[in-house]
Amino acid sequence: MDKIASHQVHGFVVLIAAALLTATTSAQETIMRVEDAARIIQLQQILERRELEEDEVRITDFEGRVIRRDLPTLESAPETATRTEAHGRLENQFIVRPAETLTLRLTTEQVDLPGGVAVTRTDDSESDEPEGWFHPTLAASPTPAVWDGALRRYRMRLSLGLRGENLPSNASLQQPVTVQFGYRGLIADPFDAVTIEHAGVENEVHLEFLFLPTGAQPVLELRSAITDIDFQIEAMPRIELRPVRDSMMGLGLDEVQVRVLRLQPHGAPANDETNLTATVEVTTGSAVPEPSELIFREGESQAVFRLRSQGLDDATIRVTAGAHSDTRIIQQRFPTGPLLATLVGGVIGGFSRRFVRNANGGSTKARIAEGLAVAVIAYVAGVLGVGYLGLPAAVVGTEAGAFLTGALTGFAGVTVIEVLSKRLSPGS
Repeated sequence: MDKIASHQVHGFVVLIAAALLTATTSAQETIMRVEDAARIIQLQQILERRELEEDEVRITDFEGRVIRRDLPTLESAPETATRTEAHGRLENQFIVRPAETLTLRLTTEQVDLPGGVAVTRTDDSESDEPEGWFHPTLAASPTPAVWDGALRRYRMRLSLGLRGENLPSNASLQQPVTVQFGYRGLIADPFDAVTIEHAGVENEVHLEFLFLPTGAQPVLELRSAITDIDFQIEAMPRIELRPVRDSMMGLGLDEVQVRVLRLQPHGAPANDETNLTATVEVTTGSAVPEPSELIFREGESQAVFRLRSQGLDDATIRVTAGAHSDTRIIQQRFPTGPLLATLVGGVIGGFSRRFVRNANGGSTKARIAEGLAVAVIAYVAGVLGVGYLGLPAAVVGTEAGAFLTGALTGFAGVTVIEVLSKRLSPGS
């Protein structure tokens, strides 16, 4: 009985002192004279059951006005402050929030966040609305976040809601509460402000969170009238494909080098102290990876393979290493530019043969046709690395290299054909 009496005495002391509005400036305070003593006593008892200390929480109404349980009397208040009095009744819902911004980690379970809304009875009757709480809840799935190779972002689903404790199933807040999100150490599209009002799983708000970390510890900031929390985000390491080029000539006439990197979520190399085997496969289109299996040695963060073209369909390449995978599309195009350059070179090379001093009286059209045929054959042989010109396949595959190859081989080919035709002609 003594304990209950002391609680009531404490509540009435708070009542007489009044509830303080949040100071709009350092030189002005507003004092509200509260008329319903029972409401303050109930709130005091709810907080004491929760074992909440004065320095741990901040109690406000939905307008943001601060309610203190340890206010000084008007006579002991600083003389420099301007005080105004307001009369009124307190509502039966009070926001109880942490005094400071907290740092937590996201979890897959729907957990109660620090802070909430305390609900008191509307009067002293035991049969009226019971004392209870609204708890804000948040869950993230999956966590750690996983890499989406198609979107080039980490993907996570956030579920934000309210849980009612000792309240009717259809209970709602006295006023809607707006929740805003911000970011640190990551890139993401901003969320619109979210409003929560009704308790229950069916009223949860689900958000698709796509982000790319830029620092070692990305943070999701949650700000509301109920609680301020910085959530530390965890993400899985990933592998990433980085081809030298996103396209290559098809029909087996080209190849592209592809690097495979092991990366931490924020893009730094992941030099794991274990060996890791990765497989390379072409899921759509036609191309040939060489090799088709990669090994990341201990302490290495990079491996390389080459992709040889085949056909003209775009090739989708997927590399899988354990639970991690990444996909890239390499376009295969018809070699229009190099082939035209080869044909022009072949025409010029074949036509040039007629100006040689010891040239026979062969037909110009025949020389051009022979130059074209030899130039195309030489171009294909050159890009495949077969030939005697000594030009690298990468050079032959360019327009300038193809033109040079066509001109030289067109001229030389017509010359060889003329020599052979003389030797094989009757009477030679």
